[in-house]
Formats: sequence, C-alpha cells, structure tokens
Amino acid sequence: MTSVVEDLEKQPLLSKESEADSEEVEEELSENALEEPDDSMSYDARKLLTFDVLTALSGTVWTKASLWKMMGLLICVSSLVACTVGLVVKHPGRLDTSKFAKISGFLSVIVGLLLGFFLSSSVARWYSCTKGFLELFDAIRGLQMQLSALGVPKARIDLCMRYCIVSANCLNIDLCCQTMQVDQRAEFKSKKWEKMLTKDKDSSQVYKKPNQSLAQIYQKEKEMMDTLDDPSQTLWVWVTSLITRMSADGEIPPMPTPTYGRTIALAEKAYNGIREVRASVCVQPPYVYVQMMAMLVNVNNLINAISFGMTLGVALIVIKQHGLKAGAKGLQDLLISFVLSLVGPFLYQALLEVAVCIAQPFAGASDAEEVSTAGRIPTDKLLFQLEKDIRDADFMSTNLPCWEQPRFKAPAAAK
Repeated sequence: MTSVVEDLEKQPLLSKESEADSEEVEEELSENALEEPDDSMSYDARKLLTFDVLTALSGTVWTKASLWKMMGLLICVSSLVACTVGLVVKHPGRLDTSKFAKISGFLSVIVGLLLGFFLSSSVARWYSCTKGFLELFDAIRGLQMQLSALGVPKARIDLCMRYCIVSANCLNIDLCCQTMQVDQRAEFKSKKWEKMLTKDKDSSQVYKKPNQSLAQIYQKEKEMMDTLDDPSQTLWVWVTSLITRMSADGEIPPMPTPTYGRTIALAEKAYNGIREVRASVCVQPPYVYVQMMAMLVNVNNLINAISFGMTLGVALIVIKQHGLKAGAKGLQDLLISFVLSLVGPFLYQALLEVAVCIAQPFAGASDAEEVSTAGRIPTDKLLFQLEKDIRDADFMSTNLPCWEQPRFKAPAAAK
C-alpha cells in the first residue's frame, strides 16, 4: 500500500502529451491575443515619478488633434488682436491690458471649480463601468468553477458558458453602438453578429479551435435575440433556466439546497454587473451643467487670447518706437502674459478633453468614427482574457492528475 502511495506522489500532474498540447494551445492563443493600441489600464505607475512621463505621449490627451486645433485657434486670435492694436493704437501707454487679466482671473476660478467637479464625476463613472464589467466576468468564472466542481456534464457546462460569453459580448457591442453615429450603428452591429454565427452542431467543438471565439450563436438564436431590446440581460433568463433544468435532472443539488442558491446567486451577480454598467452609462451629468462649463472654458480661452494679443501688440509698438532696450520691460510682461493667458487656458482645455474622454469609456470602437480612445475601457482585451480563463479551466477540469471527476449525479452505466 505504501509503495502505491509513493508512486502516486512521484507521478507528474500532467502527462507529457498533455503538457505538449497545453503549450501548443498557449502559443496559438498568444498569437491571436486581442490587444487595443491604447490600453488605458495597462501602464507602469513607477514611470510617473520619472521624466519618462514627458516623452510617453501615446494614449494621452497631448496626441488629440482637437486640443492642438484649439491652441492654434487661440494663437490666431491673439495674432489678429496684436495686428489690430499695432495698426490702431498710437500711444500704447494709454492702453491698460491688466483689465482683461482681471476678468480672466475671475473666470479661471469658476472654470477650475466646474472642471474639477466634472472630472471627478467622470472618473467615478469610469470606475463604476469597469467594476460592473469585472463583476460580470468574475461571476461567469465562478459559475463555471461551481458547475465543474459538481461534475455537471461537459456539454451542459459548455452550453451555459456559451450563453454567458455571448451575453458579455452583446453588452460590449451595444455600449459601443451607443457612442457611434446613428448611420454607423446597424453596420457595426451586423458585422459583430456575423462573427459570432456558427454552424457547428456541437457548441463544445469550439474548445478545440483556439483561434475562434467562444462567443458563438446559431442563426435561430440570433433571430430570437434580434427581437430583444437588450439581449445581454435577457440571455440570463436562459442561463438561470438551464441551471434549474440541471437541478431538476439531478446534475446539481435540488432547489431547496444552499448549493443551488449559491449557483443562482452567481447568475444574479452577473446580472447585477450588467445593470451597474447600464446605469453608469445612461446616467450622465445634466446637460445644463456641462454646457455652462464648456461655454465658460471657451469664453475664458477667448478672453485670455485677446488679453495676450493686446499685450503682444503693445510690446511690439514700444519696441518699434523706442528700440529693444526700452521695450525690455514690455518683453518681460509679454512672457508673463504668454504663460498666464495662453498656457493656463491651454491646460484648462486639456483637462476638459481628459474629462470628456473618461466620460465616454466605450467610444472609439469604430475606425471610421473620429473619437479618441484615450480613456476607453479595453473591453475587447478583457473579453479575450475571460475566454482564455474559461478555456484554461475547461482544460484543467478534463485533465485531472490522478483521480476521477467527482459527480453529484453518477453517469448512467453503459448497457
């Protein structure tokens, strides 16, 4: 008896053939990994403490064309005002440019306050959306582990996981569609649904094809889901019904037991995750607030640009009339005005761009859409990781080291 135990202890957990198969699957999966160009959640926070942050501009607000377009527009306004002052004003000493600086200083306080509240609410909304997605994915992983531990037949587990993953993909597709132009939504949604269509008679066959997504539906199922307003939520009616069917068939403990309640609780957790994402996306700050904030940002930018233009025009007139030495003080005032009147509003505009990016965590899914992806939640990458975890758990459950899979319901004996 002792020798048998020692032999079991010396046996490897996986056979060489299983190890080779797992390596091949892992290589194929890594080659087909879904990566988004600007992943807003994957970065090394330690680099924020170094000067590398000044050169790592990919996926940041500084690469947005709209930001630099606004900066160029403000410079044009300042140049136009400077030329006007140079042509009209003959005595620059009589022109007091500090009056505009006082107006811009007053507006800057209000703009900073409004921007701070909007940025704070946008970040909280972004975290709420991400938390809902992760809650949904964790519930799906937990549901697979629960069913595998009870020894539910693999075909039933695969069917349940297929509906769960399709639900997660439907949620991602619908949220991306909401950020697109109306005329682009139908085409985008149609392409995504076409990728999920399958003709395999057995949905478990997809586990043998690592290059294919586990989110697969049949034509008949697609036709039924096309009639639904929100298939991502409604699919969980099928999932809970399938779990109850397993209980009725004796594959999992009956309804009055805590185990059945735990299994249904996992499905409820996934449903709550979907609801949390939906609520976070649908509830935006009131338009009356964000419109006033954006208007004040633009008005403040224009006033600062006019103030800098007047300072620039006066400095040029002084230099032209009295020479460079006499205009030294004017150059100093010009430099200070440049920082306060152009760099300051530019930073406010950048903060507004950041807040808008974070407030739209699902924008930029379509290449044809001119929307920044700087603050987008990398849902495709998260979905890929979910499918990879599902495949890994399926592989482990079908390749147990040295014991048979325990089952709540023993399989029928072969006749």
